Amino acid sequence: MAMYQAACPGCGAPVEFRSAASRMAVCSYCRTTLLRDADAVRDIGKQAALIEDHSPVQIMTSGQHAGQGFTVVGRIQLRYEHGVWNEWHLLFDDGSSGWLGDFGGQFVLTRPDGDAVGPPLFDKVEPGNRWSHGGVFWHAADIRKAECVAAEGELPFPVDARWVARVIDYRHRDEFLTLDYSDLPPVAYRGKAVTLSALRAQHLRDPDAVVSRAGRLHGGVSTLICPVCGAPAAVVPGATQHLICPSCRSQISLAAGQAEVMRRAAADAKAIGATLQAGETLTIDGLPWRVMGWLRCAVPHQAAEPEWFEYLLFAPQRGFSWLIETREGWQRAEVIDTWPESFSVSAAHLGGEAFVRRYLYSSQVREVVGAFPWRARVGDTVEIGEYVKGERVLNMERGARELGWSLAVPVEQDTVAGWAGRKLASIVRTGYSAGADTPVLLDGGGKAALRPIAWVFSVLIVVMNLRYMLPFNVDAMFVTGIVVFLLWIPARAGDGAAD
Repeated sequence: MAMYQAACPGCGAPVEFRSAASRMAVCSYCRTTLLRDADAVRDIGKQAALIEDHSPVQIMTSGQHAGQGFTVVGRIQLRYEHGVWNEWHLLFDDGSSGWLGDFGGQFVLTRPDGDAVGPPLFDKVEPGNRWSHGGVFWHAADIRKAECVAAEGELPFPVDARWVARVIDYRHRDEFLTLDYSDLPPVAYRGKAVTLSALRAQHLRDPDAVVSRAGRLHGGVSTLICPVCGAPAAVVPGATQHLICPSCRSQISLAAGQAEVMRRAAADAKAIGATLQAGETLTIDGLPWRVMGWLRCAVPHQAAEPEWFEYLLFAPQRGFSWLIETREGWQRAEVIDTWPESFSVSAAHLGGEAFVRRYLYSSQVREVVGAFPWRARVGDTVEIGEYVKGERVLNMERGARELGWSLAVPVEQDTVAGWAGRKLASIVRTGYSAGADTPVLLDGGGKAALRPIAWVFSVLIVVMNLRYMLPFNVDAMFVTGIVVFLLWIPARAGDGAAD
């Protein structure tokens, strides 16, 4: 039941305000934006058209959360450098509000948790930074600035195409905390990842309406015809934001509701072949998994380190998964929703188990092929921390604005060949010995982490032997030089090839 109703100044249609806290409403007929001030409303212009997506949520969708009913009364559609997402405004039965973040079929429900006390400066936060709120230490997972594409329904504050959201998403185990810097002081929102079935969502969009308005069936794998070369490419409607055509390597953006060519590949561009091809299907545990795309990666500035491939898989019933091919073998990796309880430079604890850090290195994308939920680009660099327990590997991936975790387990090459139904010409070395070619421990910049230790001991050796070398003892100087040289051999491993 509406608490306040006004006639739209643009078309005369009734516009309802269901919440006393709502300050803005968009007419569903002519998209005129009404700003409420006390018991009067005024026209502040037209809202841009929403980008049609495959979200099943709509205005008046209802559900249950924490024993309380809610109704979707508004939406803000936001765009950032890697794509578009929705923030649905929820009105609960007790008059309170919340937000349902909709990221291509993944949902996070958060509710206001008060003003942030002693918040960090937005421009100073980096992924992984720790901050205390509500008696809990949170880790920064995502820092982003996003522009408003359009809005509909009721919102607690006015927005238009000039409105920019500045948000930091923090994580603690399976909880989310969002700091919204759109106003000062920033407001905190706390919640968890949810599913529409767990919310007992009702009045969702009709699947046929989704197909007719968005153009393709949601939740499956569809085929897009490349606008440059005409070759077919596999995409996931509603989730694929970026495509590198497997045939001509042209970059195509799908975030604006249509295929927009961003860059045509150079005519002489040459690709290094991957073992699995974008578009082929693997049968894993009886389910068909489509290879959506792959990344060829390497350690920057370390030419001696071998390259590897990361394959993005998708199954309608399961979502996305990763298959990683290195010289040492294959791994199956899953992004985990529940983060480690704690992590440091030496160890991480997940589910009460301790994982010990093995490597810390940089990974740089050298080649991109296929469809991805984000804008994957050549040159993208992230820091990888590998924590191991037995054969399992807990991977921390930290970029310039994001931090995430995945859990990987080894897979035999014969098993992967069985999934593909063919023989594989893999980069995996037969009879490979990890002890012979294990990479040196790397820091986030790609330099050997042994170097600081080598510098410290080099100075100590020189200082301790100074009294023997002076005034000019050739033998002592020679022996000291040999010791320092031997000390630097492990720290300089691979530098000759990199230079």
